[in-house]
Amino acid sequence: TYDRTDVAAMGWGNRSQKQVDPNDPAALLDQLMGSTRNMTETEKATARPAWEEKDVCQMYLAGCCPNALFHASQKRSDLAPCVKVHSEPIRADYQKENPSEPGTKRRGLERRLLRELRILVKSMDDRVRSTKERVELEQKAAAAAKAADKAPPNEVTAKALAEFTEQISELVRKAEEAGDEGDVETAERSLAEAEEKKKLKLELEATAAKQTEENLALAKAKVTGTMFGEQHVCEVCCSITSVRDDLNNQNHLGGQMHAGWTEIRAQRERLEELLKDEPELAREQNPNPNDEEEGEITAPQAGRD
Repeated sequence: TYDRTDVAAMGWGNRSQKQVDPNDPAALLDQLMGSTRNMTETEKATARPAWEEKDVCQMYLAGCCPNALFHASQKRSDLAPCVKVHSEPIRADYQKENPSEPGTKRRGLERRLLRELRILVKSMDDRVRSTKERVELEQKAAAAAKAADKAPPNEVTAKALAEFTEQISELVRKAEEAGDEGDVETAERSLAEAEEKKKLKLELEATAAKQTEENLALAKAKVTGTMFGEQHVCEVCCSITSVRDDLNNQNHLGGQMHAGWTEIRAQRERLEELLKDEPELAREQNPNPNDEEEGEITAPQAGRD
């Protein structure tokens, strides 16, 4: 098992790597074609394969680099960018020369990638579930606010509190007068009644404060519901969109965040099928609770747009 790690630290090329200058043509060509692009055929024949270079992303060779999927997204991603080489020609050559077979280095990379994708998908599914619950509560509150029309008037409560204050003052005055006259029984009875009135007044004040708080929450929910209308949480990437806003929905489906998580889920399904006969991965997918200590998982933890 592996200890839990921070989502932002996940990736294959985001640790101590030099950032690629987007204005450097040579650097961009290296990013696409690898650092051996200027070698002659003779030099390439004697050189080690391009995919073995340290600047080539190993997870990209295995099928998918999650950290490279969101570099141009307008929404925040929990995955740090990968600055290593992601070259389709290099990957094609690698996969041609290295079939995915048990015991090979490529199979090891695919196992590593599957573990990573499993954690990412689980983290996103958990986020989708919690976000749907929050949106559902907000929608219910908005509906309740609209049904209420407006908060009930507070004039009755204010009048009752004023009457309690007046009654308490009158009882205290009577108790003082009775005490001055030596009428202890009347004084004690008046003070007892005053204390009872004070308790009733405090209860009414607490009820009024709670009602005010609820009214404010309903008013806020009504404004929120009016502004955003009925909302939908995407099952793929957890984006929240308006059900009636077609343009917003189109932008969401065509955005890099949705496309990236679609690719992550597709690659996870592909690798699950490819590696379905590997017992270690099966145990990790369906662990025995007695085999692991609390606070650990079978691979590094991942985790919004």
